[in-house]
Amino acid sequence: MLARILVLSHYWAPENGVPQRRWTWLTQVLHENGHSVSVVAPPPHYNREVTLSKRFASIGKRLALRIRRMHPVEWGPAGERIYRTTYLTGDSGLTAKAANQGFVSLSMLRTLRRQKAALESNKPDIIVGTVPALPTAVVARIGAKMLGVPYVIDLRDAWPDLLSYSDDWNSGTGQASWRERLFNKGLRRAGFSVVSDALNKALDGAAGIIVTSEDLGKQLQREIPRRARGKRPNVCTVRNVFPLKSEAEKVSVSVDATGTDRDQLNVLYAGTLGRAQKLGNALEAAALAKKSGVDVHLKLVGAGATKAALQEQAAALDVDVEVLPRTDADALDEHYQWADTALVHLADWEPLRRAVPSKTYELMEAGIHICAAVDGETARIVSDLKAGHTVSPENPQELSNLWVRLAQNKDLLKVSDEAAKWVTEQRLQYAPEVIVNFFDQILSRQANESGK
Repeated sequence: MLARILVLSHYWAPENGVPQRRWTWLTQVLHENGHSVSVVAPPPHYNREVTLSKRFASIGKRLALRIRRMHPVEWGPAGERIYRTTYLTGDSGLTAKAANQGFVSLSMLRTLRRQKAALESNKPDIIVGTVPALPTAVVARIGAKMLGVPYVIDLRDAWPDLLSYSDDWNSGTGQASWRERLFNKGLRRAGFSVVSDALNKALDGAAGIIVTSEDLGKQLQREIPRRARGKRPNVCTVRNVFPLKSEAEKVSVSVDATGTDRDQLNVLYAGTLGRAQKLGNALEAAALAKKSGVDVHLKLVGAGATKAALQEQAAALDVDVEVLPRTDADALDEHYQWADTALVHLADWEPLRRAVPSKTYELMEAGIHICAAVDGETARIVSDLKAGHTVSPENPQELSNLWVRLAQNKDLLKVSDEAAKWVTEQRLQYAPEVIVNFFDQILSRQANESGK
């Protein structure tokens, strides 16, 4: 059965983050199998500085179109139709992000209402809400009821469980913003309780849930029947094995610098410098390795809320850390060739045991040795596929010991090609089959319930 799928997302192309690349890939897969995909999403603004003049120009253009009763429509890289919403500018603070997500979600609802009449002859068969942002799940639920169609939640992390770690979210940023200090702990917990309840209701009522890790899928299959009176959820796992933009292939490890008898190790982290990564642990590990006679050259490539705090910590610890701006995936080749090993790093939060950073798959496909300071499913994947070594999260001594061992025995940096083959198989065979069957099941069930 062929479906008209409407995706609600806060992140879309031409932005080049993980959710954007994930859904460009999935849209291509769905189109290749005869389905059509349309999208409601804000214009590109994630991790970008948008001036007021540009915002006013954009608003003026959209207002002129609205006066002429036209709604701006774009076409995405996979051939999808994109309806753009409005959004708020702001900084990287949690409160500013929450305000923007709420504003965009309201704009999504307005877009759905405006399009309802126009969509009657081309009404979507399924709505997909991508999480995060968390409010998208609620919008998907309301929008599905508005249009009389089933909805699906694409859940990329273990939400709402991560909300229970909100007291620790700012531990790596140095300090909370004035807005976050004003929004005290009691108010924050009350607000998160409401959000958690709303998200669970959206998950319980969904016709299906797409997850990015098997452990998260198993948890939902256990918990939803207890909350939803025995309802068995339709859950499928589609990992973030979207195609690489970088064509890097590790061909050799670095050579120790001349003029020193100290062991050296080049460590690359390319990704989000965010709250859930707690990369201060890696800086502490580098300092401990230095005391053990090993010089760890740590390169952090990315952007995020903890960037300034990491730069301050590196100076205080007197470790060799280079913090570079976020770059496109196709510009990472030089960094990959420089690195002896690449770091995959998460905080020691229980829900993150059911999350697999997408960078893990990229590094495995490129054949780059991984040092994974993680627990749970990510640790199992790296170990089982012989893609590198793992240590406990937020344990700088363990990570330091591993780096010292690798620096003193570079043969340990060689990895099997088993991991790269597995990623390719997941992308080209497993994921397309799973996602197409998933939507077919929802359509068949909907047809049976409608008596068609």
